[in-house]
Amino acid sequence: MASTLASTGVPILPHHHILDLGAGYGGPARHLARTFGCRVTCLNLSLVQNERNQALNRAAKLTHLIDVVEGSFESFPREVVEKAPFDIVWSQDSFLHSSDREKVIAEIDRALTHFSSGRVIFTDIMASRDAFEKQPALMKLMMDRLALTSLGAVEPYTQAYVSLGFVNWGYWDGVANFGVHYQKVAEELERARRGKKMKGLDEAVVEKQAMGMRNWIRAAEKGCVDWGIFCFGR
Repeated sequence: MASTLASTGVPILPHHHILDLGAGYGGPARHLARTFGCRVTCLNLSLVQNERNQALNRAAKLTHLIDVVEGSFESFPREVVEKAPFDIVWSQDSFLHSSDREKVIAEIDRALTHFSSGRVIFTDIMASRDAFEKQPALMKLMMDRLALTSLGAVEPYTQAYVSLGFVNWGYWDGVANFGVHYQKVAEELERARRGKKMKGLDEAVVEKQAMGMRNWIRAAEKGCVDWGIFCFGR
């Protein structure tokens, strides 16, 4: 993702301000801040993840570059709105948890600078065009597990941004890497379980995570998943 940002034609500079939506534990934010010296605002709903993010930022001595804000990317809190406009809006695999992606896009449009340097770069786990027809039981299983009401798709995302005046700077199709990634994560999880490195964690929770990964792997093998990097600009 960071290399994709750098290849979009406008360099990431120290004066740039990036908004990371669904920032989780803040790994990408720390990488961006450390690599480019830019400011990053993390917007994330989970208090537990935010507290861990802040602790890791302190340990990395990056608190002067990274802010962590609790809130939803479907309705930006005042603290984020007051920091706008942002030069870049960034997100990794978070929008699948939204029940109203058009609202998310509208919030991004509102917060992003209207100068030509404004960019939106994100990844999302999406359903392939005929996924629900090919594998209805598997897709329902995955949707129910994550309490999802829908999944995004490449064409609707593209149409939504273009309708707001964004320029489509390209879509990198990385679905071939999706199943490989989850397979490696599943193997690491199983290795940790066997080595008893997950002491103290509820085995039922761990098994639920493992089952979720296996379902995504199956979906990828059956051609039910799309995944890639979107890039839109002003």
